[in-house]
Amino acid sequence: MYSRSSLVNWIDIHSVDGSSMIQIGDSNQVTPETNVFAVQRERPIFEGNEFEDLSKFPIYSQQIPIPLITEAIEHITIHENPIIKVNSIQIIGVAASSVLHVGSTKTVRTEARIKNIRQFFTDPYDRNE
Repeated sequence: MYSRSSLVNWIDIHSVDGSSMIQIGDSNQVTPETNVFAVQRERPIFEGNEFEDLSKFPIYSQQIPIPLITEAIEHITIHENPIIKVNSIQIIGVAASSVLHVGSTKTVRTEARIKNIRQFFTDPYDRNE
């Protein structure tokens, strides 16, 4: 991996969440991963054991398909300047295994698995209420 210097003059990020990362400079491997289990209820009544066994939700154990590259790829990169220069970056949020990276990297692999459960005491689609 060719190494360069990264220079960021100004950066403004309001929120970094859930296994996300900000990387200024080179890295060899970036692998953030997030598993989220969210229960939302009409009334906040919780028993405390809502997430004891996540194995019953296939979303957490299914294999994520990785696309296979079947074409021959020829790649030539000429770095005329050994410095990556960025004037400014303004971001509202980086969330759920996202990466803001200014620099060189060899491997980036991210994963986010989110299961939302919404439970209502009344039918939210009943228009007669």
